[in-house]
Amino acid sequence: MLKRAIEAIERWPLGNAVWTVARKFVPVALLTASILGGAHFIYQQSKHQWSRGVETYIVLEQIRRSERLPAPNLAFLGDSSCLFGIHIPTLLQAFPGSKIESFCTIGYVGPDGYAAMLDKMIAGGRQPEKLVLAINPIQFERDPRWNEWPMFIRTDHLEAPSVLTFPASSLEYIRLLMERAVYNPLPGAYAIYYGGKDQFISTIWREHGGAVEPNRMLDMPSLEAFKASLAGHVLLRPLPQSKPFVINAEFEKALDSLSVTLSKFDRSKVYLVITPVNSVNAQGGPQVFHTEAGKTIAARLGLDQSQFLDTPSVMLDIMYAHYPAHLHRWGRIIYTEQLAKALAERNILARSAGN
Repeated sequence: MLKRAIEAIERWPLGNAVWTVARKFVPVALLTASILGGAHFIYQQSKHQWSRGVETYIVLEQIRRSERLPAPNLAFLGDSSCLFGIHIPTLLQAFPGSKIESFCTIGYVGPDGYAAMLDKMIAGGRQPEKLVLAINPIQFERDPRWNEWPMFIRTDHLEAPSVLTFPASSLEYIRLLMERAVYNPLPGAYAIYYGGKDQFISTIWREHGGAVEPNRMLDMPSLEAFKASLAGHVLLRPLPQSKPFVINAEFEKALDSLSVTLSKFDRSKVYLVITPVNSVNAQGGPQVFHTEAGKTIAARLGLDQSQFLDTPSVMLDIMYAHYPAHLHRWGRIIYTEQLAKALAERNILARSAGN
């Protein structure tokens, strides 16, 4: 009786349709689940899941460079004010024969992250002969949430505040794979100047660890033309809404971590630079956020006060591309020329005869 009932149901048009759909759909569903499951597993394990966004591209590429390049005579470690504001080709021109590299990243990485990078360089036998730490006052008020970045450098895995779960994680990993295969422009002005990620990364390598902040002065044809446009420009008063730059406890803790790493290095060959801020953001005055802060940081790192280099504390608004700390492509060359004078005066690098 039951057998006849089942056979009758199987002869129904609806039953045939369900069976046909099931026969076609189940293998596809199983294959899809397998693909998504595999993508989810790889996403959870791989550091490359975080290879997205300009900040992460910068950090990953500077880690790669520090692991692959031979030890330079002089290296820079610091935040994005160094990445965008110190032009290594200008220094190489000022000090022919010197090997100079920048491994500067972003402010989120902070002193603890610079320590992590230096630890890797020391462990790999690639530590520089001399080191310049370049820190901008904008990172003095450190947020504890930024500590994910130094941990990322140490562990090759970034624990994001909100970790994607299955199946969103699988779809995100597939998206990242597609990003490698299909042209994907960078956001905003970065797309206009660089195009995609590969062009941005190649610039970092070509410029010995530096890059161009593309949010201003892309239409200025040359350094000479920019210098000619500076006539009449003066330092502007700080904007009323700008906040003073004050070192907090979290930043001090990060400095202490860096000091531990510097104990593995010859401290007499470590120098500190407080990079300049835009005059419209110079609330509190350079005596506080540059001179006094520089002395405080040097002492915290176990450096002699003479190792805190005398460089500009404030620069014209027209020199900046974006944020209080990012010089544009011509502004960075003017600043680097002044930095080169400080390096030469202290005999950190030697100019050849005739320069």
